[in-house]
Amino acid sequence: MNFTTIADATDQQVKTLVAVAKNLRDKYKDELESKKEKGRSILKRPDFLWYQLLVSYSTWGGASGYDGMIKDENRYQQITYSELINLSNEGRVNRLRQIMKDAKVRYYKKKAPMLARCFKKIEAMGGLGQANAMLFNKKFAAEMEKFLDDFPGIGQKYANNIMMDCYHPFFREKMALDSRIQSVSNELGLNIKKYSDHEKFYLNIAKEAGIEGWELDRLIFAHRDEFLNALRSPAKP
Repeated sequence: MNFTTIADATDQQVKTLVAVAKNLRDKYKDELESKKEKGRSILKRPDFLWYQLLVSYSTWGGASGYDGMIKDENRYQQITYSELINLSNEGRVNRLRQIMKDAKVRYYKKKAPMLARCFKKIEAMGGLGQANAMLFNKKFAAEMEKFLDDFPGIGQKYANNIMMDCYHPFFREKMALDSRIQSVSNELGLNIKKYSDHEKFYLNIAKEAGIEGWELDRLIFAHRDEFLNALRSPAKP
């Protein structure tokens, strides 16, 4: 395997990471398949873009906000696209702020006006149906990333994650580099500044393990401690 550009990680660490990725892919095969199926159902949502923006904002700074803002049906129904379209911009900001506060979403005061700007951007595109079509008509992953990155608060990580959540074919060899992946990188002693280089390192790991980049990303997200424990005890991967 060629990881010569990543001098900080030892060969043994790389071999351990590959072995753990391969083993956990087998161990959690059913879980991964379930997430793929859920992703395909998200892809069919008529409110796809707004729903995924809400999910992204709920998890920005901590995944726990998802439970209070999205999984709580009463709160979620108050911030759907069809509900917010009946409010003024000020009304949307106030509604989003209150719901995120109640859901214990981090940075809710900052996020509410930003999310309202996302709503206005969708409206300027001609509405949610038109905005969804503009996204899904893109021919390449990079074009989709650029489209999503133009929304307030959505950087490359969340642009990737939005499309990875729905298991989109263009994003099965992508990584959404979050704090969990960074903790694995820290354990490896990696210091990679450029997003694309960091992503490439993990995609190479996935390739060596014979799994999708998407699968490695979701495995680290859900089972980070198993990766970290193996790296701390390399003799027992």
